[in-house]
Amino acid sequence: MFEKIDLILRGIEASREEIEILLNMAKISFVDYIMIKRGSMDMPEHLGVWNLQQIDTEVAKLKEHIEALNKIKKEVLNW
Repeated sequence: MFEKIDLILRGIEASREEIEILLNMAKISFVDYIMIKRGSMDMPEHLGVWNLQQIDTEVAKLKEHIEALNKIKKEVLNW
């Protein structure tokens, strides 16, 4: 069980690092990304659609890892 948790945590860290790299390449912060996705902020001119798609892909991977961790929490740690 701990091996599975460790694997998920490594996936979370890898996704986080990749998101940070992509955000730095796009020259935006994570808060800017969230505001752009919510429609609260216009997409900057220097930000290409492909940049946003790459970030979306990594955020989706991060979400999957977090959901897997929550699933283990519900299955194992609730009593």
